[in-house]
Amino acid sequence: MRTDLIDDLQSGFDPTPDDQVRELYRMDSLCREAAVELADLKDALDWLNKDPYKVLSEINVNEHTEKKNGLTYLSWAWAWDMLISKYPDSENGINRPENGLPYWTDGMTCWVDVYVTIRWGARSRTRSEVFPITDFKNKSIELTNLTSFDINTALQRAWTKCIARHGLGFYIYAGEDLPKEQAEKEKAKAKSPVTYEQIEKIESLYTENEIGTMLKRMKKSAITMITQKEAETMIKKRDMALVADQTPTF
Repeated sequence: MRTDLIDDLQSGFDPTPDDQVRELYRMDSLCREAAVELADLKDALDWLNKDPYKVLSEINVNEHTEKKNGLTYLSWAWAWDMLISKYPDSENGINRPENGLPYWTDGMTCWVDVYVTIRWGARSRTRSEVFPITDFKNKSIELTNLTSFDINTALQRAWTKCIARHGLGFYIYAGEDLPKEQAEKEKAKAKSPVTYEQIEKIESLYTENEIGTMLKRMKKSAITMITQKEAETMIKKRDMALVADQTPTF
């Protein structure tokens, strides 16, 4: 027992053996608490040093989109909520003309000019967007027909696009189906051989005859010949069929 450690900290104090044990336990507890605090501090520093674009661009937003007239739109409410959950000090705003209106016009059509600022630690980044005010057919609305609802819709879409410029859902505007990192993982799965865990899962979900039928249709001679992506599809189909109380088809 390193009682000399206590002696160094408690000058003029002559502890009993029991006191020494209690003090060592107390110091051990304090050291453990300090280690937890240091770990939390490291995580916070790592977060501050990570670029927000990388953080946001890796998020899959597909479940929060909808299609209109052949275009894909990200839910503005969800996008803002996700941004604030990651960066609570973020803010959005409108760049207004001198007359103070929330939109700009050339006398014929109109547009909005907005910005979104992300703050993390002592740093910040602002992205802006000039967005036309359009109707449900994505055609510019004439100034004489402009309504407050049209302005509000354009503002929400513009802010959402600003958030995309910060990374969240940008892949949608780039015409892609998945975030870059996730898309690369999916491509890897399409080439990588099935895992032992996936084989066990499939064999627990299907009968031997069902597996044989599926492999025949997939033109595979054995279950070990399928890919991780194909295995995921097989497992997902069975899981969905169990929920719907149906027999999966291939």
